[in-house]
Amino acid sequence: MTIAVVITLVVLLAGALVIAVARDAGPTPTDVAIGYGSAIAHGDFDAVYRMTGPDVLHGRNRLQWIAEQEGVARPRIEAPTLAARSTVVTGETARVVLTTDENGGTATVELVCCARIWVVTAFTPLLRETPTTSPTNTP
Repeated sequence: MTIAVVITLVVLLAGALVIAVARDAGPTPTDVAIGYGSAIAHGDFDAVYRMTGPDVLHGRNRLQWIAEQEGVARPRIEAPTLAARSTVVTGETARVVLTTDENGGTATVELVCCARIWVVTAFTPLLRETPTTSPTNTP
């Protein structure tokens, strides 16, 4: 009798685990955009490759694409803290505007949902906002 209860509980727990995993929606477009921006900032092109849509890759394999990206000169950003300024989701597409704590720079990330996974289709690098000066009244 005790073994029947234990087996029943194990089966119920396994069923609950399967249901919980199946219902997990995965990362949101905002999560993917922040991860993509952080990976670019740190030069982690393997992670960037995994978050990039197939249309952007143009049939190149991972090693080709990473070697090409590492060969491109780009400014390095010292470990920025990225946050989403805005996220707009329209059906299967999303646009996320990221902001950094360094000089208030922004980046725009375009994403599309492919098989329940958000992938990046376009990335506009961090743009630094120029500080505006206001006239001062000096006597």
